[in-house]
Order: sequence, then C-alpha cells, then structure tokens
Amino acid sequence: MEVNKKSKLCYILPEYNPKTPTHFAYLYDFIEKLRESFDVFLIIEKAIGWTEVVGRTEVAPPSSEVRPPKIYVQKFKFPPLRCLENFLVLLKVRLKGYKNFYIHYSFLSAFNASLIAKIFNGKVFYWNCGLPWNYQKGARVIFEKLVYKMISFLVTGTESLKIEYSKHYKIPLKKIKVMPNWVSIQKIRNQKFQPEAGPPWAENIQNQKVVLFAHRLSQRKGAHFLPEIINNLKDENIVLLIVGDGPEKQNLEFRIQDLGLSDKVKFLGWIPNKEIYQYYAIADVFIMPSEEEGFPRVLLETMAMGVPFVSSDVGGVKEIVPPEFLNYVVKIGDTEVFSQKIKELLNLPQEKLKELKTIEKNWVQKYDLSQVIEIFKGIILSSEKFRF
Repeated sequence: MEVNKKSKLCYILPEYNPKTPTHFAYLYDFIEKLRESFDVFLIIEKAIGWTEVVGRTEVAPPSSEVRPPKIYVQKFKFPPLRCLENFLVLLKVRLKGYKNFYIHYSFLSAFNASLIAKIFNGKVFYWNCGLPWNYQKGARVIFEKLVYKMISFLVTGTESLKIEYSKHYKIPLKKIKVMPNWVSIQKIRNQKFQPEAGPPWAENIQNQKVVLFAHRLSQRKGAHFLPEIINNLKDENIVLLIVGDGPEKQNLEFRIQDLGLSDKVKFLGWIPNKEIYQYYAIADVFIMPSEEEGFPRVLLETMAMGVPFVSSDVGGVKEIVPPEFLNYVVKIGDTEVFSQKIKELLNLPQEKLKELKTIEKNWVQKYDLSQVIEIFKGIILSSEKFRF
C-alpha cells in the first residue's frame, strides 16, 4: 500500500531491552520498518541498557543525521509519578499532531491514550493476544474491561481470537482488527549457524536427538508437563534442552531428578532472542505443551528454521500452522499422545522429514515482516476513515 504523505503514529512500547529473551525483540525491527511509511513517535515505558544503545541501529536509528528519531523513555519508577508522566507525555504527543496511538500490551497507556483521544479527537489501537479471561481475577479484571470499552480498536492475532475477545469483553466485531505476528525471514537466513558458534556443551550431544522447549517455566506455558513427557521418552536416545526460567523451575528440577532423568535434561536459563536460533539449528523437534497462548511466535521461529514441532491445541495454533502439522497439535495436557507425536517425528524417514521442513519454510513466508507491515499499514490507514 502506497503512503504518499507520512501519517503520524505514536507507538507505545512497554519495555526495551537489547538482550531480551522475549518476543519484544521483534518489535524493534518492526518499529524501525514503520518509519519508512509513518512519522513515528516512540514512547518506551521501561528501558534496560538504554544508555548503551541510544543512536545505534538496534534501537531506532535516526532517519537522517539532522533529524533524530522521536523517542521518549519514561523516567519515573514510583507508580503514581509513572502514571502521571505517562499521561502527560501522551498528551504532549497528541498536541504535536499525533492522532493515532498504537499500544502493545500496556493497559496503563491504553487507558491514558483513550482518555486523551476522547477529549482531543484521536484513535487508540491496543494489541492483546492470548486467553487472559482464563487467568485474571479481582480488580484488575474490572480495570481491563473498562479499558477494552475505551479503546477505539483491539488488534489481535487470529480470527478465532477475535471472536473470543468480542465474546468475553463485549467488543463489537467491527472494532477488532486481525494482524498476525511475524518473523524476519531474511534476517534468519543471513545468520550463520556454525557448530563452533554453538554452546560448548553441544559437542557432547551430537549422538543424541535434541528436543527443544523455549518458554517461560510456568504452568501457562506447560512447563509442569515436561517431566512426564520426557519420562515417556526415556527409552529414546534424546536430550531435552529447556530454554527459559520461571516459577516452575525448582519443581521441574526436583521431579526430573526423582524420575532419574537428569542426564536427559539440560536447563539453559534465559537466552537472548537474537541468540535463540543457534538452538533451533541443533533441534530435531520443538515442543510447546502450553495451556495458554494467543499467537505463539516460537512456532513462527520454529517453522522459519524448518524444525518439526508438537504443540498443544491452544489459542490460535491451528490457524497458523500448515495443514500437514495439524496431526501434531494435541489436546492440552494429554502428555501420552504428546510424547507419541514427538517419538513419531524423531523416527520419521529422512525423505518425509525433509518434506515437512520444506512445508514449514514455505508456509511461514506469509508471516514475514514485509507482509505483516502491509497489514499493519492497512489497519491504521483504513481506520482513519472510521466513524463511531
């Protein structure tokens, strides 16, 4: 879509961290790419390591040496002052002519931006993608329901999630936009996956099949299913690499030790997202036994690398994977079938395995950064003509 005159867009990012292990790493490239089509003002609520990277390409480089990028990093940590600072910065940006606010996972900014938009005429796009209604309780639920009523548009990852959000938060379907997550396929292909660049211990597992789990170690992400899954595969010559950390780690370590599986499991802790592909490169199967997901980007990473996977049937998973992989999407909590599917993939003939890898890599093309940018532009620009 052509954009003759750059529309003004205020993008609110909850956190910047150049070493983040989370999906936020993808937002940095996305925001920089947006600068080609939009006049972007970036507000960062929290920045880690910011002083080390200001002005470098991995943040949000100037579009020219004369005019630096428009970025504001919040300074206050005390909650009341942070709330006030957030409101005042958003107000200042609106008075500079930015009518469109796009907010990624921040109810505070969504609330403040919605107040400002209602008073000074603007639109607020709020991204949320998950199953929050299954977990959140108390006063937070009341506040979030209020925010969902205040925003102009909700943006989420799949058509099925669009329906669920509408049902749970009473949002009219016309006020919910669908935009998939993305990966930068070219960036992935430009990486060098050399054995010598891998972790030192990788040499010790060359004769074992590698099963990879990369997520927060929480029940929502299915971490509590891992001991049972790996126990079902104890007769296989495998090693389970666990990338991540979280509240389930200690319980996992105890259960794995009790089952006598310590030699089959390696806890690697958090790995910066920009380094995670080294682990996909040595994986034979990726697993995602989650209880809660929206549009899991780890599956996009997995497909971009051509790694076969087994996933629980959660969120929008069935909408984002190739039809050939629906057989490897398993009922939540069914660890026996989950393990069987892993074993099936580990023992596939090479020709069939090669075929699946090709299917993945072709399928994920539709989720490339360049494709999703166009969808984003369409959402923002077409909504400028929307009347409530």
